[in-house]
Amino acid sequence: MFVQSRRPFISFAGIVLTLISISASRAEKAPNRETPVVVAVRNALPSVVNIHSEKTALYEAASSVEPFESGRRINGMGTGVIVDERGYILTNHHVVDKVETISVSFSDKERYPAKVVSIDPKFDLAVVKIEARRKLPVLPMGRSHDLMLGETVIALGNAFGYENTVTTGIISWLGRDVEVNETQAYRGLIQTDASINPGNSGGPLMNIDGEWIGLNVAI
Repeated sequence: MFVQSRRPFISFAGIVLTLISISASRAEKAPNRETPVVVAVRNALPSVVNIHSEKTALYEAASSVEPFESGRRINGMGTGVIVDERGYILTNHHVVDKVETISVSFSDKERYPAKVVSIDPKFDLAVVKIEARRKLPVLPMGRSHDLMLGETVIALGNAFGYENTVTTGIISWLGRDVEVNETQAYRGLIQTDASINPGNSGGPLMNIDGEWIGLNVAI
C-alpha cells in the first residue's frame, strides 16, 4: 500500500538536526533490523532479472473483457533467474511463448536484448540468453527434497509490473498438483502463502538462506 504524507508548512532545520542525532545514536542498533530475509534479498537482487516481451495479436479476442484487435502489439512481463555467468537465464515457458522481442533488465537498470535458446513446455521452463559485457552473478541453488511445512520462503519478481517486488511467506504444502487449463497441468508444486502476482512468473522462490528452491509459476 502506498501512503502519501502531508507536509506541514514549518522550518525543517531543527527536525533534520534532530533526525541526524537520532540516526547516529541508533546506528549501533541497525544490525537488529538486518534480518536473514534482508540479507537474502540483498544478495539475490543482482541475480534476478525482469523480462519484458512484445508480440503481435493474431486474432480478435471477442470474449475478452477488453477485446484486442488483430495486429495490435501486446506487451508482456515476467521474471528470470541467472543460472550461468555467461548470460543464461531460466524463466517460465509461458513468459516467452510466441513472443517476438525480449529484453532483460537488472536491478541497476542495465538492459539487454535476449533470445530464447531452449524450451520445455511440459514443465513450463525456458532458457533465454543475453550477451552480457561482464560475468553475471549466479543465484545459489538450494534443495527442494528436504523442505518443511511452515518453512519461511521469499519470492522475488516483477509483480504487477513493479520491478523487484519482495514478498515473504511460508511453505503451505508440498507436492501439490494443479490443473491450470485443458492443456496445462503442474505436478508436485510447492504451495506457498507468499503473495504471487502477475509478473512474478519465472522468479525465484528462495529459502531463508537465500538459495533458490523453485520458480514461481502459478497464482
